[in-house]
Amino acid sequence: MTKTDNTIRGMTFYNRDYPQLLQEIDRAIFLKTACFISTPTTEIIGDSLRDPEMMTILKSATLRIPDSVTLVLLAKLLGKKIPKRLTGIDTIYNLGQSTTQKYRVFYLGAKPEIVRRARECSSALFPAFDIVGVHHGYYQEKDVMGIIEDINQSQADIVFVGLGFPKQEKFIYRYHKQLKVPVMMTVGGSFDVISGSVKRAPRWLQNLGLEWAYRFIQQPSRIRRMVLIPLYLFHLFFYELRHRRV
Repeated sequence: MTKTDNTIRGMTFYNRDYPQLLQEIDRAIFLKTACFISTPTTEIIGDSLRDPEMMTILKSATLRIPDSVTLVLLAKLLGKKIPKRLTGIDTIYNLGQSTTQKYRVFYLGAKPEIVRRARECSSALFPAFDIVGVHHGYYQEKDVMGIIEDINQSQADIVFVGLGFPKQEKFIYRYHKQLKVPVMMTVGGSFDVISGSVKRAPRWLQNLGLEWAYRFIQQPSRIRRMVLIPLYLFHLFFYELRHRRV
């Protein structure tokens, strides 16, 4: 393993800061090249170990940003160069508060009232965004082509897909050739945060890597998912040790 190695389970993770990430996004929009940005957590990678299709989807992403403090911790234990967590929601905030660019944005996901509220709140939160369309995430398969047509007609620069794992990843992977949008990014439950229906942890808790605890207090039902994370970390740690490059 080289000192600059930033791969886990064969997937290369973006290991720069938000300004560089925004430059990558701006470049994709300028060149009109399809850019699939995935936001894997330890939980998502762990679940994908049992699903070859999902592992293929994650590996197909143009950029994978490490949206998990435990993933960054694992990288440090292994001596890999993934220095910090980059989140989907913070990427949205950084883009939305840009003073140099304007973005045409489409929101896909969440409950109807949540995504509508997220759109309303965005005018104050994200002065760099022109929200050109929204659609809730509670659609049926027969509705997909109509949603794709709405997105394409909006002429969006970016579509944020907040359908939850694995639906959001599968949507982008299956329909990216039909979506005429330069940047397609998975953002999980970000619309809940933008709409104000879910509060993020205070910044000091985020800096301590304890945002997961704050989310657990708000959503105790997550315990069933969270208890699996140590098992995923154990598997990934020993997988990387067995496949260590000299």
